[in-house]
Amino acid sequence: MRMSPLACFSELYFVSKAPRKDQVRIMQKLGFAITLALALTVIAGFQRSASADPEIGPQIPAPAPQVDPAPPQPVTRHSKMGVGVYSMGGGHLIHALKRIQPGVILLMDPDPAFARDVRKLFPNAFIVGRRYFREQPLDNPQLRGERAADHVAALAAPLKGVVNAWVSYNEPLMSGDYEAYKLYNTFQVAFARKLQGTYGIPAVAANDGIGSIWPADYVKYFADAVRESTYFGVHAYPDLKSVSMKEEAEWHVLRYRLIHLALSQQGIERPFIITESGLADGFPGYTTEHGFANDLAWFTNELDKDPYVVGHAIYGLFGAPWRDTADILPYPRLWDRIGQYQPKAPRFMVQEISPESQPGR
Repeated sequence: MRMSPLACFSELYFVSKAPRKDQVRIMQKLGFAITLALALTVIAGFQRSASADPEIGPQIPAPAPQVDPAPPQPVTRHSKMGVGVYSMGGGHLIHALKRIQPGVILLMDPDPAFARDVRKLFPNAFIVGRRYFREQPLDNPQLRGERAADHVAALAAPLKGVVNAWVSYNEPLMSGDYEAYKLYNTFQVAFARKLQGTYGIPAVAANDGIGSIWPADYVKYFADAVRESTYFGVHAYPDLKSVSMKEEAEWHVLRYRLIHLALSQQGIERPFIITESGLADGFPGYTTEHGFANDLAWFTNELDKDPYVVGHAIYGLFGAPWRDTADILPYPRLWDRIGQYQPKAPRFMVQEISPESQPGR
């Protein structure tokens, strides 16, 4: 019980008027009350300063130490559903990948430790590597291709056995620019020969934007590049403002079949990798998480019909320093929907081909 200053003075006044035999007893009682009041006042003042001081903010007790959770168990399922990771790495991305459970993973400029963590978690996944090129020049294509191979190998060589294959440039061509087609073919031949011949690292040809090259033109302008490389890469998007991947699918997201047909008719066979897939601007504003997940499941089922396709990498999971409207990192419910996908058709995993034993050479 607290005593106000007025109450204390009142008590002292009555003590002076009390009989002497009672003064000792009253003074002892009063001293105890004053001591208790002072102690309570000090405690209350400390609590107010700790919780309400605008300079230091609330003082929250340090949480009790927590035991680190058990390391995640490897995801061993086979699936052509995959995702691209556009970041050097981080535990939050590992968490997202574990929930997405991809069978194909594209890593752009990953920290080597992060890439190894991804491989450890996904021992059966097909991992594609990509390095970012600020510029993608095609002048002097022979030299440019060799230098690009050196640049890729600087990261790829330490990751042998972790990353399966690496791309070079990304969507470098405009449709109908036939002179650029010829230059890019020379560039890719030089890139593949240097990356595979000097460094022993499988190369992915093409990696073109959807619809930028007519299927027959891959035979006419890029046959050498495709033959020289271990894999063939292409992107799969519908028209820019489409709300579904199913819109005009044969000419857009399933266009890879027309490309494969044109190449195979000339005896050129390579495993195909869809290195980017989804909706070009991302699904927000075009469809729902549920609708987008259904589109991805439908597309993956289509890929399962084609044994020459390794799989596809959704565009994508982004982290510093990269940002994109297609980023699915803010949508954990979508991760779970993707992770719940189960192949409806029998699987046929494309066997990895070493650069020394490529068919059709």
